[in-house]
Amino acid sequence: MVMRNKESHVELIKKFSENQTLLIAFYDINPSHSGDDIESEELYIQYLTALPVTKLSIFSDNIWDYNDDVINPARNVQGAKLKIDFSRYTNIPPFIITEMKCLFHYLLLAPLSFTKKRGRQKGGSLKPNTVISQFKSGLKFLDHVFGKLNIDGANFVAGYYKTLGDVLEGDFRNASKDYSYAVGATIKKFFEYLKHPLTSEVLGHNIQIDFDSMAWPEQHKRKREARLVFENNDYEKLVSRSAFRIVEFLNLMNMDIEDEVASRHYKALKSQFTALDLTPKLINDYILIRLLSKGYSQGFIEEKCNINSGYLNEDGSLLTHEKIRVLAKKKHNISHFDNVRKNVNEIYYACCYIVGQYTGMRPSALSEVRLSSCLISEGSFDLIASEEKKGKSFSLNLFDDKWVAIPIVKDAIKAARVLSVLKNNDYMFSNMDTVKAGNLMTNMDSSGIKHFFGNFFGLVLGETKTKKIKFTSYMMRHTLAYQLHRAELGLPFISFQLKHLIDRVGKYTSDGATSEVTLGYGEIADSITRNDSQNRTIRRMAEVERVKAVMNPDGTYIGLKGEEHKERIKKAFEGYMASGYSHEQIYEAMAEQGLAIVNVGTGFCYGGTEDFDESLPCIGTLRCNPIRCKNAIVSKANAPKWREVYLSNKVLLGKDGYQEHEPQILAAMNEAEAVLKLLGEGSAP
Repeated sequence: MVMRNKESHVELIKKFSENQTLLIAFYDINPSHSGDDIESEELYIQYLTALPVTKLSIFSDNIWDYNDDVINPARNVQGAKLKIDFSRYTNIPPFIITEMKCLFHYLLLAPLSFTKKRGRQKGGSLKPNTVISQFKSGLKFLDHVFGKLNIDGANFVAGYYKTLGDVLEGDFRNASKDYSYAVGATIKKFFEYLKHPLTSEVLGHNIQIDFDSMAWPEQHKRKREARLVFENNDYEKLVSRSAFRIVEFLNLMNMDIEDEVASRHYKALKSQFTALDLTPKLINDYILIRLLSKGYSQGFIEEKCNINSGYLNEDGSLLTHEKIRVLAKKKHNISHFDNVRKNVNEIYYACCYIVGQYTGMRPSALSEVRLSSCLISEGSFDLIASEEKKGKSFSLNLFDDKWVAIPIVKDAIKAARVLSVLKNNDYMFSNMDTVKAGNLMTNMDSSGIKHFFGNFFGLVLGETKTKKIKFTSYMMRHTLAYQLHRAELGLPFISFQLKHLIDRVGKYTSDGATSEVTLGYGEIADSITRNDSQNRTIRRMAEVERVKAVMNPDGTYIGLKGEEHKERIKKAFEGYMASGYSHEQIYEAMAEQGLAIVNVGTGFCYGGTEDFDESLPCIGTLRCNPIRCKNAIVSKANAPKWREVYLSNKVLLGKDGYQEHEPQILAAMNEAEAVLKLLGEGSAP
């Protein structure tokens, strides 16, 4: 009776509508039937209920488990996301649950039948976790529908609503009015399946349900979307602190640093952050204690770190980790190891953030990064590779699985490798606890990564700000695309690291993947997210930000033409607002039409090119200084560039060979600080 052939499965499901009357009668007699004790003589019912739908489940089971059917699943879809429990939807009549089971199984058996579009085949398969997510959303709504219908009595529902086709569109619409769960793409797709012509062919009736005509509560129509990207100030704080911690740790461990820019800014940034209270010997002993406490052998530990003779018994064996912990505290003059753990965690978080932020990897790819093997070279390019499992049954490490490794990313990997020893876990994105001896190392899924970064953001931005951000696992990816768009639009770079990224990505994509012509930053940004509608949103956000930086009637503008510029904007806005337009609508219109103002980093240039004016300080390159140039206007958008001017000069103070230039260096610092104060940015860093 067991049917294993895919074609025979399809044929059996197709005959569902032919046997509908028999099945309805069967469920009327056996309303709670699960298929475990079939006594009916009808062969079709026996075949259907015994049909193996997965390697672990048959049709009559309440829970369909696909965990053994999906080859090499991504970490973030293993377990519960590959199971669906039909028994959870207690308000839905048993026969209608059977209808939904048939539709669910048929979708996975013949996905092309449901994904064909305008004569062409879109895609080629539907993944179980995708269909499970869609059906969970849909069944939850159907459960709500029947819950409301049950007000008239369960017997009435069972007697009147034999199939899903018996439910009126008005019933669906009425239930949507007070539906309290999220309404999004997954439930909309479920509705599309119900309306598909093939569904009526399989189930034997049409299902009239229109997603757009539903009266969803207002909060679901415009439900809060998580912020797509980090605010620029938050992004700058995260990048600066992360880069500093990585360079600080590598300096501490006497290791080479690849990122020359970060090294150059290191001394200047030291004044912003509290120094790590760590030494190489303390890190060594901490690794020893962590591994020993998790049951690792002395031989294994000796391969990972140096063992001080004071930590050994007379016979040469290691003392217990409790005794070594006491001795190590005295040796390093610390009261406990809590601060050591906090410092180590922060460094490791910083490493992970830099990798996530400057590669633009999806969460599924981040979870598969192996520290021992992720850095590779192809020609003159340094790359970071991950075993990208998304949509693949296996990986050949082709182009889609590689990302450009700029210097700070390589430094991050280097620092994380050192600290991964104390966890004995080669997965970069993994729990901060040490793996017990004999246990397998595991990585994080997307929810784990989200929590992981939440810890770091709390350290850098504070708990209150972190809660407001409502971080999602794709936020760093979108932020990277956003910053690349900002760079191409002429806005100043928020992070000095972004300069490296643009240079390296541009070289790699032009030489290694597309053509001899270097791609624009915007095109690189598009390739990071590979989603046209989302890229338009991200680019437009950058365009509107550019407009606000230059055309905000309430903004701060310094320079000889600053007040004139502000008055001109105010008059324009007053006219538009009198016509009924809001500030945001005006900004959107300006972004749509573009603006003829050039952002040159430290300011916006209002100078014309028709005459050469010797009084302007534009020698060699544009250097918009509101104190020296009558055509310069500086807004808050230029503040990061002035901070960079301050920091880059601060590094030179007291440096060999620069003593005679100290007056000019101090003058530049004072000027930059003055600009920052005028912009309301407070004192310089």
